[in-house]
Amino acid sequence: MHFHKFLLITVIFLVSCGQKKPVHEYKDFIFGTIVDIKIYGETEDKSENISNLIFNDFKYLHNYLHPWEKSLISSMNKALASGDKFHVDDKEILHIIHENKILASASENYFNPAMGKLISMWGFHQDAPEQNVPSTEKIKDFVANMSTMDDLHINQTTLSSSNKNFQLDLGGYAKGYALDRAKKILATNSISNALVNIGGNIMAIGMHGDRKWVVGIQHPRKPSAIASIELPSGWSIGTSGDYQRYFMADETRYSHLINPQTGFPADNSQSATIMIPPAKNSGTLSDVYSKPLFIAPKLKKGQLADKLGINFFMIVLADGNILISSKMNQSIRWLEKNHEQIISIH
Repeated sequence: MHFHKFLLITVIFLVSCGQKKPVHEYKDFIFGTIVDIKIYGETEDKSENISNLIFNDFKYLHNYLHPWEKSLISSMNKALASGDKFHVDDKEILHIIHENKILASASENYFNPAMGKLISMWGFHQDAPEQNVPSTEKIKDFVANMSTMDDLHINQTTLSSSNKNFQLDLGGYAKGYALDRAKKILATNSISNALVNIGGNIMAIGMHGDRKWVVGIQHPRKPSAIASIELPSGWSIGTSGDYQRYFMADETRYSHLINPQTGFPADNSQSATIMIPPAKNSGTLSDVYSKPLFIAPKLKKGQLADKLGINFFMIVLADGNILISSKMNQSIRWLEKNHEQIISIH
């Protein structure tokens, strides 16, 4: 993947307690999306240095977890597809695999990082989708032997799988995991107030002056926000949408958010946004658990949110109607007109 780096530095002076304090903003292109870091109340030199530390860590992580370019993950996928065992002595990779097994199981496999081959079949294994709809027969054959994280067997540091369809793709996990790593970098370097945004996966640290950080929730069909919300310190917000990576064929939208039960891109939602309270892996959860709420059938979405302990969610359904939790509805500021007519409170 080629990165076209650009750097934007914005300094905004806010009046708080009678003193002007700056917000420094830096941007880069990583994980196939724009990464935006805002740091409040620090010097420009320190803000730039810490932002670069985070950008470099994200680039390392992107390459480290890459499913098809040269990486430990791609080597593992190749070995398992050949029926071979694969030895891993990397503790972080083993931790990541264990965590993905737990998250997939909890989501009833609506989050399924084991179906990298199916993602490739749809052409979403590369930056620009191939825009080629696989045959229904080919999809049905794959779904009949759908791979899940249960197909990956771990014996201490040796991995194996009897399902040759198994291919690990951590695209639905990596950005959230990166947020959790960024939180550690900020804490280690005594940064108390920051906002990190990886293509809509956002974590707030501290405050924006004398107020909480405010973020917008993207309208899935308009180039504007449908709502805004205050994000308290330590909270993360994540959105999965069919407008992020998709192609059109015969006037049908095919997104990268594939339903493991059907093998086809989910078509009952336009976007799903969730908020996760402070936790060791709140960034990870905000990224991962937005997928099941997007993909699951309409009548199961609220039930799945309850099971996963997600109290703050908003789902824009395919018809434009909105399913929203009562806590989320109480917290957001609507920016879209006539929203009252399309809300269903869970």
